[in-house]
Amino acid sequence: MKTIQNDFDETLYTFTSDSGLKTYYLHRPGFKKSTAVMGVPFGSLNLTQEYDGKTIHHPQGAAHFLEHKLFEDDLEDVLSTFTKMGASGNAFTSHDETMYYFSHNGNLLEPLNVLLNFVRRFDIKESSVEKEKPIIVEEIKMYDQMPDMKLVMETYKNIFHTFPLIYDIAGTEDSVNNTTLEDLKTAYALNYHDQRLVLVIIGPNDPKEIKNFVMDHPMHSTKKLLEIKDVFEEEPLDVVCKDRSVEAVIEEDKMSYSFKFEYHGNEKFKDRFVLRRILEMSFSSMNPEFQNWLDDDIISDFFSYDVELRDGFGVFYFFNQGEKPQEFKTLIYKQINDLIFNEEDFDQIMKRSYGETILSLSQFDNVAVAIARAHFDGEIYFDQLEAIKNLSYREILEYKRYFKALNDSFLLMKKAT
Repeated sequence: MKTIQNDFDETLYTFTSDSGLKTYYLHRPGFKKSTAVMGVPFGSLNLTQEYDGKTIHHPQGAAHFLEHKLFEDDLEDVLSTFTKMGASGNAFTSHDETMYYFSHNGNLLEPLNVLLNFVRRFDIKESSVEKEKPIIVEEIKMYDQMPDMKLVMETYKNIFHTFPLIYDIAGTEDSVNNTTLEDLKTAYALNYHDQRLVLVIIGPNDPKEIKNFVMDHPMHSTKKLLEIKDVFEEEPLDVVCKDRSVEAVIEEDKMSYSFKFEYHGNEKFKDRFVLRRILEMSFSSMNPEFQNWLDDDIISDFFSYDVELRDGFGVFYFFNQGEKPQEFKTLIYKQINDLIFNEEDFDQIMKRSYGETILSLSQFDNVAVAIARAHFDGEIYFDQLEAIKNLSYREILEYKRYFKALNDSFLLMKKAT
């Protein structure tokens, strides 16, 4: 068992089982609460994979479908099992991963045993798959009726030619109805292998007890798994639509303005953090003009921004709601081409961000997920935090290059007439 050193007074251990299951244990002595997360780097984007010289195409929504069925397989309703123990369990599928987790104020080992069992067990029958399809289809229809979700999905369709963000995490009605038991078996066999799974535990138990419990747990798989490669079509740097309007059942117009750019960095966590801080200096109350934009109704309380970084490209997103779409577009375009870079503002942001980071360490569930995601990135979460803690203003200035060659795309979601 290896102890991972860090500057945050956290005691993090890591070890790997004989079957290849990587485990991180964040020891919190004196606490009653415990949390565990088991994750797999298989999400809605992982539709095409290469393995053993073969190319496998998964149905849209396969990762989400698997999440549904594993959490309620034919042996037990896992949610009910956790509840009977006094634990709170759940799961989610994102674009990049699927996570299963629980929180508990009692005996950690009992719900941990459940987590280790059901995620590493495929016991699903054809009748169960067919029964689940209408449930997922209703979920898709529900999300399709949510204006904010529709705005995001239509924005993706404006920007991306082939990148699978254009597909809903849950898939489509057709893809779900056409998913077979064999499809799920294939997706599970390729991805839910101990050598691809990661287990993150936070709790008060003695580290040796945790290690012995995980190491002695029945092994899921000992066979050496060949490397699995996720395959994506090359995504062009230009956008699909420069300007487009759609209609929706909404009370007030919604809009997005996005900027696509070339990106080939290998420190996405750090780069995403820096780019968000740069946007904050120009598009938040730190900018003296921000209140004027609100007063003039160019932006509203709905206004938000974010950055996406992928292999080969990145995107800056701006979302808004209001009746001045052209003024909004003009404002964002002008500001992103004349960004504020101020060392005093940067120092203020970094001090606040560091304080927020320290506070966030008390949020067991979020920290466990963050540790798992860092593992999938090939990094240690506390190393990521250390990297942003030591950022200098001079380093920030180097990020100006990402704002030089931008391909813009505007989407207006109008009230249906």
